[in-house]
Amino acid sequence: MKSTTAIFWKSFVKHPRYTGALAPSSEKLAQGMLSKTDLRTARFVVELGPGTGAFTASILAALPPGAELLAIERNPELASFLRCRLPRARVVCDDAANLGRYLANRPHPPAAIFCGLPLSWLPARERTRILDVVADALPPGSTFTLFQYVHAAPTPPGQQVHRALRARFQHIERFPVWWNLPPAYVVHCVK
Repeated sequence: MKSTTAIFWKSFVKHPRYTGALAPSSEKLAQGMLSKTDLRTARFVVELGPGTGAFTASILAALPPGAELLAIERNPELASFLRCRLPRARVVCDDAANLGRYLANRPHPPAAIFCGLPLSWLPARERTRILDVVADALPPGSTFTLFQYVHAAPTPPGQQVHRALRARFQHIERFPVWWNLPPAYVVHCVK
């Protein structure tokens, strides 16, 4: 199996817009992503854009036995890599905007959705579709956690993401994680 760094760079070279990062996310960013969500009683959780699994491994470690993690990755190579690396996760190769088709017959809605997608880099229409499906999927009290690079947050697309989140969620909290390349804000939203 290829190394995480090798598969990451190959993906970045082929699809920079959808990889959206200069390096795999750090352990500190993964800790920040999970710091505000209690997964001890979760039965089902979703991750959008898991990439090489920087957050996926931490999410799986926080879930109780028997809980399911659905990871939706649009890049076939990354999806295949993640299936081999973390077989406990259910990894599907699809667009995040198609999340609804994977939730239709589930007995429980997701307790949380984590997002590793570069939302600020995506075209506005695609970003809106993803945020709409996320908001529709989550019941009241559940959480949506994403990150934005510090340099992207004040840009017009970064501000559009923030406005879109405010329109869909009751409570939004943002805090920095400096030990990441590049530094990032974790954005934690409660429906």
